[in-house]
Amino acid sequence: MSVTVRFPAMLHGKAGPEVVIDEHVRDVASLLMALDRKVPGLAGELQDPIYNIAVNDVMLLHGVRQYPVTDGDVVEVVPTIAGG
Repeated sequence: MSVTVRFPAMLHGKAGPEVVIDEHVRDVASLLMALDRKVPGLAGELQDPIYNIAVNDVMLLHGVRQYPVTDGDVVEVVPTIAGG
């Protein structure tokens, strides 16, 4: 299994532009745990409400942690943009 996780520029110093998870994950929650094993502390940082998660270009708004993740998926961490 291989899932690519892409990060915004603000996280490149911690995680780089992307991380490939090559262990079995079934949902976003288990993906976050795998990310934390690869980059300690990253999962906690991603709990900040400034970050949203998209899987294969689908922005997740509800039930994010339970959303299924499968082999070949591309997950993106997207910062919230505010303006007025």
